[in-house]
Amino acid sequence: MLCEYGCGQKAKYKFKNGRWCCSDKAVKCKAVKERIGKKLKGIPIPKKILEKRKETCIKKYGVDNPSKNKEVIKKIKKSFYKKYGVDNISKLGSIKGKLRMSISQINEKYPFFSKIEEMRYNPEKPGEKEIQVHCKNHLCENSKEKGGWFTPTRSQFKARKDWLEREGRDLCYFYCSEECKNTCVLYGSKGIIHDIKEKVTPEEYQTFRKFVLERDNYICQYCGEPATDVHHERPQKLEPFFALDPDLAWSCCEKCHMKYGHKDECSTGNLSKKLCF
Repeated sequence: MLCEYGCGQKAKYKFKNGRWCCSDKAVKCKAVKERIGKKLKGIPIPKKILEKRKETCIKKYGVDNPSKNKEVIKKIKKSFYKKYGVDNISKLGSIKGKLRMSISQINEKYPFFSKIEEMRYNPEKPGEKEIQVHCKNHLCENSKEKGGWFTPTRSQFKARKDWLEREGRDLCYFYCSEECKNTCVLYGSKGIIHDIKEKVTPEEYQTFRKFVLERDNYICQYCGEPATDVHHERPQKLEPFFALDPDLAWSCCEKCHMKYGHKDECSTGNLSKKLCF
């Protein structure tokens, strides 16, 4: 059977409307893409949007059309190079798919995800703010147990975030390779349902986190360096009822948080083997 949207390729997916398509989404079909492109070409840009573009260009660059000014183009290329490491958007293939949000933005927008997953910026690429996470396979060099990190893709981040934030279920773990995924004991499991998701709201957790950091003057209680994390004396997975108890939490830096708080008995591997009822 051929695709019913007109591209001429073999149909692989059947939609709810009963039509067959070559892709899992009709928008991905070549014929649909061409039709959408033709429609968009004939649609003029509204005057309000053009005026807003001119206003922002004048405020930012001093001209209404930066593409006609060589000096402005140089400035744009320099700022683009500082941010992404390339001077042209067409060369973004190497960083395509990486996260564009900062860690602070993720903490604010996805607080529950931030409590479950540890993040850092890639130290080998200072200034680029490339976010890294741990591989879930405890045997991997990029796992938390071995102090390793890797850079996830946007699709990996979205899948992990959606399961934690929407469902409250610990699924779609981060894996740095297909080999790590296939050899991990937890891959294919039903995942852990976090009751804390229903009992603690993002606002409550942010208030709790801010209180603990301010109480400790944003100083790590292990080494005395500036604190960025809040460590729970009793693991949230095992004792979620103490998740907002400031007497059982203290401020710490990222290194000490992993070194003293998430190793041995409280490591990801050991906690994942325990069932909570």
